[in-house]
Amino acid sequence: MGFRLYITRLKCITRNKENMFWCYMFPILLASCFFFAFGNIMDSSSFETINVGYVSNGTGEDPLLSAMEEAKVTETTPLFAVTVYGREEAAKQLEDKNIAGYIAGGEKPILHIKENGINATIMKSFLDSYRQMMTTIQTILQKNPEAINQGLVEDIMNSNTYIYEEKNEKEPDCLLVFFYALFAYTCIYAGNWGMDEVINIQADMSLRGARVNVSPVHKMKLLLYNMLAAFTAHIGSILLLFIYMNYILQINFGDNLIGIFITCIVGSLAGLAQGAFFGVMLKQKPTVKSAILVAVTMVESFLAGMMIIDIKYIIADKVPILGYLNPVNLISDALYSLYYYDTYDRFLLNIIILCAITAFFGSVSYLRLRRKAYASI
Repeated sequence: MGFRLYITRLKCITRNKENMFWCYMFPILLASCFFFAFGNIMDSSSFETINVGYVSNGTGEDPLLSAMEEAKVTETTPLFAVTVYGREEAAKQLEDKNIAGYIAGGEKPILHIKENGINATIMKSFLDSYRQMMTTIQTILQKNPEAINQGLVEDIMNSNTYIYEEKNEKEPDCLLVFFYALFAYTCIYAGNWGMDEVINIQADMSLRGARVNVSPVHKMKLLLYNMLAAFTAHIGSILLLFIYMNYILQINFGDNLIGIFITCIVGSLAGLAQGAFFGVMLKQKPTVKSAILVAVTMVESFLAGMMIIDIKYIIADKVPILGYLNPVNLISDALYSLYYYDTYDRFLLNIIILCAITAFFGSVSYLRLRRKAYASI
């Protein structure tokens, strides 16, 4: 009896084309958009050295020219390919777009560009850093002329660092936050199906709920089978998205498949529980409930960094408690901790909090539904 109810509900869910599209196809389309928009943005191998002209100040030694020639993106990739021109020739080369811009050296170097863009931004940032460095040197020499004999100026020019970064085998990649937040959003999207299931057993919310309440099958037993069917259908969408992102788009989830699978299961259950909670607690019509749930899910995804990556770090810095109460953030953070950290402390913390949130939503929903009775149907 129970298995037949489960199979019947699973068939009904898979025939809902709208939900199947938003749960199965939409995340894949969105992941593809993210990949084509951000896929190579952090790949230094795709960086092309910027052709830059330089107009010498004619005073012999020129520290700015030396700094431009020594600037590198990596050990083998120079930042600039510098060519020294006269002023008129530099202007002509810029007009012909043979160079991205040119810098006129002197006491106050000036950057000349033809059009805005990423190359112009890089050149301006480099020149601003150089000006700041020279201002620092001038300030030191004004207060302590002997500093030039003490090696302080050379230390500033060399830009040595005394902070060393200790790395594990995996390079941190902030762009993974976008993809992990999208994956977490897909997990929490199970809330739409969880809401449908609790609406379908409430007599005052749907005709199907009225029929359920007069049927011989206990409504809580039926809800359990329906939730299992919704979980089965939804976990399939998560696994499909994982296969697509990990093996086709080559998004690195790490090699801890067991931890990822646990995150998928707990995340899907959290989504179902959240949807059930809103379906029970809200008194509005089903369409209004659904709109509110979608809005809440999108806000949670926004705070987890799916739209603006800096938001995640702002929340972690300014309002960390909000990150721990956000199931989308907990799922994405659990995935990132599996990928980057060598220990499981942070992963387990995220999963435990997520389980607690799931238990809270599920318990409240169960108690409200169990005590709900109708004077007439």
